[in-house]
Amino acid sequence: MISKTNQKDLLTYLEDTSNRQGAASALYIPQNQEELLAIIRELSKKNIPFTASGGRTGTTGGCVPQEGAIISLEGLKDNIQIDPEAKTAKLEAGVSLQDLEKEARKHKLTLRSLPTEPLALAGGVASTAASGVHGFGWGGIRNYIRAVEIFLSSGEAIHLRRGEIFSQKRVFNFKIAGRQFDFKLPDYHLPACKSQAGYFVRDNMDLIDLFIGSEGTLGIISSLELALQNIPFGVFDGLLFFPQEEEALQFTERIKVGAQNFAPLQNPAALEFLDQNSLNLLRREYSFMPKAGGTVYFEQEAENKEEYDALVDKWQGLIETSGAFLDQSIFAETAKEREKVYQIRHKLPQLINEFLRRAKQVKAAADIAVPESNFKQMHQYYRKVSQEAKLSYLNFGHIGESHLHFNFLPQTNSQSQLAKSYLKELCRLAVSLGGTVSAEHGIGKLKKAYLEIMYSQDEINQMAALKKYFDPQCLLGLDNIFSKDLLGTGPSQITPIK
Repeated sequence: MISKTNQKDLLTYLEDTSNRQGAASALYIPQNQEELLAIIRELSKKNIPFTASGGRTGTTGGCVPQEGAIISLEGLKDNIQIDPEAKTAKLEAGVSLQDLEKEARKHKLTLRSLPTEPLALAGGVASTAASGVHGFGWGGIRNYIRAVEIFLSSGEAIHLRRGEIFSQKRVFNFKIAGRQFDFKLPDYHLPACKSQAGYFVRDNMDLIDLFIGSEGTLGIISSLELALQNIPFGVFDGLLFFPQEEEALQFTERIKVGAQNFAPLQNPAALEFLDQNSLNLLRREYSFMPKAGGTVYFEQEAENKEEYDALVDKWQGLIETSGAFLDQSIFAETAKEREKVYQIRHKLPQLINEFLRRAKQVKAAADIAVPESNFKQMHQYYRKVSQEAKLSYLNFGHIGESHLHFNFLPQTNSQSQLAKSYLKELCRLAVSLGGTVSAEHGIGKLKKAYLEIMYSQDEINQMAALKKYFDPQCLLGLDNIFSKDLLGTGPSQITPIK
């Protein structure tokens, strides 16, 4: 085990990509599961708060502590077990997605729902229920988690396998590791769209889904098992540049309708949108990119040559009548070409983070999704806010899921405060349209005020009570999802079963 208390050694662990700064008195880096469990038990015995840290690639400050100790899971990475027949991977929390994919491909397998950031660690990906550019076709990581090992703040270890423990409506009653668990879930309802805001709860749910996406507040995910898929026969993807933003939006509508109604456009893996300002920022890195009003990134896989040829023909027909700049658009059919296109898309959030780091400002971005039927109205409001705010901004993201990342680029503290006020307005409208204030990044420490727009105080109190059931000392992941002050003033135990 590695332990450090020198503040200089802790600095890189006191921030994530949001640029939020934290504080801690000690850092622990366990090298195996036994060391991790021993650290948790010792901190619990001394009543010292602790925060789990992974690759620090998050955007909401979830891994950034405000006090106590940091437990970095980066040392838990020695063992990746691929079962080619079962198409599963067993791995520890400190394994990066990049290393997992490298190992899986040795067996001609892949994780199709691969979140965008390759340096993210598996434990963090599971604890935030991460997704990425492939969410349109394959959903988020939740769909591929088969089992998890969880260490509670008390030092208890519990193993959960999907399909084994379910609630009866909103009530859980089960015995595991010699302990009886009886509790009732919060009674709020999730929106009818992609969402990662607060705890995942629903009637008759699988217990494993309560811990996935709980942002390190209920327990620490120490290891997991993932479902893998065969590497597809072929992939066709590209970047389409359009003269006007509206033409790009109309094209994505055509693709979404096609994905629902006819082959071979069913289930494109990715459908992404980038506005003009996003393209302008990317052009600083990629000077060959044309001046355009809007850009669409698409990706679709095929299982055999016949299917591949059919989908390429269909895409080409749609693209030729789309109004895109055909000569300047980029198409990829080889692995090398695909990597180039994917890196262009991946570079955008990196450039945003670099801009904010230079400006010494915290990330000011919306992570909103709404039901498809209300997306046009939401997008119109993005335009309205961008005109009113008179701040630098850009808008991009997972348009296939009606989920865009509207980012302000503040350069001063006053601009940051103004950006926050407009982001709250965007969140209010999204909730009024049946949407979510956080579709994939979670709430962390930066978006607690947005969660209060989405849920009532009573519903947030129920979340706090659920946390206190699993973490009665209130030591783990404090200030994530809701304020730690709520844990001191809210209900002392979970709503009793009636």
